Amino acid sequence: MKRDKRGNRRAPAAVAECPANQGGTVSLFVSILVRYPEVASVTYRRESHCLRLSVLVRSGLPEERVAALRERIGKSIQAYVRLVDRETRVFDLAVKARQGVSVVEMWRDIDSLTQNELSLILTVVREFFGDELVVDSLPHVENEDLAVQEELIEEMLDDLRDFRQQPNLIAFREEGRVLVFNQ
Repeated sequence: MKRDKRGNRRAPAAVAECPANQGGTVSLFVSILVRYPEVASVTYRRESHCLRLSVLVRSGLPEERVAALRERIGKSIQAYVRLVDRETRVFDLAVKARQGVSVVEMWRDIDSLTQNELSLILTVVREFFGDELVVDSLPHVENEDLAVQEELIEEMLDDLRDFRQQPNLIAFREEGRVLVFNQ
């Protein structure tokens, strides 16, 4: 894991575009996209104080399958938040068809989302879709960095909970880089 001038850990240098004064959120997005190669994009909406995680599936999804995924993730989240004594304000899941690919969008509020829950959600998604899930790893990322990313994600989620004035941002992968933009 690389460190900045003050010795603080930071995400790998995968950011191609970095909006000014948005370093913590940008680092969160980079860490999520580095740690979870199945996540195609991450979006932050200031109005709802929510993250949208998008994953791509190589096939169309009938409504019954979408309902089954929604139920499986919903039950997993309910069980998790009961265990950690938190309340979920927002959980939503939508699927959009795009040229033979399905885009699964999951919304979660920042106030109750944790790194462990994020990991749980994405494990459910991986198990549910298997080989149908589009996975796009970044090159040159070491396994040790992946483990550290989880700790960084939790720290940056904590920071984002306290700071509600972030602009709307979106991050996605393109040609081995993570791009982050104001919306």
